[in-house]
Amino acid sequence: MNDYASLDELLDAAGDHSIHIECSRDVSATLLKAVRARARNRRCAFLVETDRGYDRETVRSYLALFARIAGGSITPDEAIAHFGLKDVARTKMIELTHEQLMLANFARLSLFEPEVCFCERPIADLGPEARHLVLTWIAERTEAGCTFYTTLEPLREALLLPGTAFWVEDGRFIAAERDDDDDASDADEPTFSGDEVRVCKIPAKADTATLLFDPREIDFIESMNKANYVSARGTLYPTPLTMDELENQLVRFGFFRCHRSYIVNVQKVAKVERYTRNSFNLTLSDAVHSSIPLAKGRAEEMRERYNW
Repeated sequence: MNDYASLDELLDAAGDHSIHIECSRDVSATLLKAVRARARNRRCAFLVETDRGYDRETVRSYLALFARIAGGSITPDEAIAHFGLKDVARTKMIELTHEQLMLANFARLSLFEPEVCFCERPIADLGPEARHLVLTWIAERTEAGCTFYTTLEPLREALLLPGTAFWVEDGRFIAAERDDDDDASDADEPTFSGDEVRVCKIPAKADTATLLFDPREIDFIESMNKANYVSARGTLYPTPLTMDELENQLVRFGFFRCHRSYIVNVQKVAKVERYTRNSFNLTLSDAVHSSIPLAKGRAEEMRERYNW
């Protein structure tokens, strides 16, 4: 999967492979309509951004209603337990926080044990614990053969999900590069003398000003839609440097190229999570508890280098 001229062309090529698209709401609505039409004879579940449940229903009664509709083997209590909703099971849907509402909606999806699942912004604005619960369920369903179609932003969130991530440019759907099969040798790694002392400042833009970041201030570097960004204190700043230039400068300060599109400050890594055989994520201890992808081919290298 590389580059497709239309959504239909992408869906034809994808088959039963999960796809995740950074896109506008209009494209999301078009994808939803297409998935409904193509998967009408399969067991489906849908989550759109405007889903709020029924205001007067409690979480338990809301899930009990959909359990009857689904007629599956998963009970409301099992769904409540799986998504950590026991403390709000008697709370009305209208009183839930955004995070609790998202978990209740995913609990609803789980009742259908879907073969095909469409989700809008599935992990947007979720804290690390809720995000972990959602990603774990998506991974479990993927392993069971479910095909996921998700629309979201930024592209980083798409890369956290099992399947292939895409972004849209001039109406074309372009696959984000993954380096799961990256076989780059150690000969390509930046080298430097152990006694070398060097001042390092990473330039980035903020409006008309040029900022110079100390490496210790940087949480990670992200390459997105043909541009590179420095993430510091939960904010992304564009930088003119290439990913290779950034890697060469930052490797001596404890940074690691965890993915073709990401360089992470290892000191900021709080957790390494594996969701499927080929799906790894890093959760950071930065201001917003970011999650970034760890490519399968880099996971073993990181394990050996940092003894985790």
